[in-house]
Amino acid sequence: MYKLNEEKMFFDIADGQAVVINFVTGMYYGTSTLGSAVLEKLVQKVSSDKILAELAAADGCPADMGARLDAFIKALSDKEIIVPADTEDREISFDSAAFADGFELTLDEFAEVQDLLLADPIHDVDVEEGWPVRKDDEE
Repeated sequence: MYKLNEEKMFFDIADGQAVVINFVTGMYYGTSTLGSAVLEKLVQKVSSDKILAELAAADGCPADMGARLDAFIKALSDKEIIVPADTEDREISFDSAAFADGFELTLDEFAEVQDLLLADPIHDVDVEEGWPVRKDDEE
């Protein structure tokens, strides 16, 4: 149902934590531990139904997991991290480490390094000042 919006986003998983960078806006995103595992499955084009079935099979899965998953997918879509795509039928499972923090599916947005991420070191060069020349310095 979904894939990574490769036109705008960079995605990586490091030590079980997803990092998504929007290289158009400079915003970056982090997810909960389970959110990272779910996002990884989504960008691998696994259907949300299959993901929900696997989550529901986990011990202690809350009754509202479907609503949580829908809300998480909506948040990812609203931020244009994922876009619609054909699904690929594959077997999936979630490592027990994905549930280390429970069943929370959260998406956090950060702007702390937005200026740095938007800097263009190849083109934003000033003979007097060097680079990068911040866009607000030009005004």
